[in-house]
Amino acid sequence: MKDCGIVKDLLPLVAEDMASEESTAFVKEHIERCADCKAALDAMKAPVEAEPAAPLKTVRKAVKKRGWLIAGLIACLVAALLVSVFARLKKAIPVNSADAAFESVAVDGGIQFEMQGGDIYLKNISVDPETGEAYFITEDGERISLRDLTVHGPDGSFQLETDGEKLLGKLVLTADPSVDGISIEGVDGQRFVTAYTTLWRQWFERGKEGIVAQIPLYDIDVVYFEPFDNTEHEVLYQRDGYTPEAGFALPRLVMNYYFLMALVGTVVLAVVWFVLRLLKKQKASRVFGVLLLIAGSGVLAFLFAGFPATTIAPARELAFVLVIALLLIGAGLCGRKLLRKE
Repeated sequence: MKDCGIVKDLLPLVAEDMASEESTAFVKEHIERCADCKAALDAMKAPVEAEPAAPLKTVRKAVKKRGWLIAGLIACLVAALLVSVFARLKKAIPVNSADAAFESVAVDGGIQFEMQGGDIYLKNISVDPETGEAYFITEDGERISLRDLTVHGPDGSFQLETDGEKLLGKLVLTADPSVDGISIEGVDGQRFVTAYTTLWRQWFERGKEGIVAQIPLYDIDVVYFEPFDNTEHEVLYQRDGYTPEAGFALPRLVMNYYFLMALVGTVVLAVVWFVLRLLKKQKASRVFGVLLLIAGSGVLAFLFAGFPATTIAPARELAFVLVIALLLIGAGLCGRKLLRKE
């Protein structure tokens, strides 16, 4: 129809209710006779449901992933900080004298005897009148049955078998309340005792009772205390007739070697990574970048928890270093992915 051109020009205004009354009336009158123009108007008035654009979905996914990376980075750094603080609080600090380490050092539970000529007289042995069993009672009330007693030499030394075990008393070490631990090492008739404290014990456990350590004295010639301050061992116990030898105890230096290996590895990997970046070897540089992150995290972990590197508890401190290093590696991987997303 000849009016269709005019009507089609007016349809957008009518659809949006922006046309004048005369134009709207003209269009309505026309579409009652023209099906094409009516369909065009209906299509303009129909609501349009727009789907989210594909790029918007990608952006949302990227923002969510970035949030998780930031959360992982913060969590790893906070955890590494907390473990580092705890490692410092639990770092073993050697106590440098037996007087400061122990409230008491005493032999307990052994057979008491005295020598008269070539004979030994046991002073605290009893015999059960019904069974004929020989036994003795320790200071803490324990009854020990005697099966066999063998005497060696004119000095009156002896060994005692009781219920299949050897027994010649025990050295009881009652630690000062500030002591957090006592380690005992040694072979061939010698024992070396180390006492250590920690900042944790000194700051948070002041009111606790001192710990107690016991050393069975069968076949023990001497028990030394190691002061770890370049002075001689202190003698806590020696068998009658035994002459102790002078000796010194030095802190273990094994942590220094681990730190040196981590430091050298970090420097070498940093040089290789830098050269690969200059040569634009992207794949190889990414691999060496991860290796550099691992080695560098080890160095930082040693600085946080392992220094001073001299220690009397290398296994425990190395465990702290490994945990901190793993947390720093996790933080580094999160940070690396964040930088690559920029």
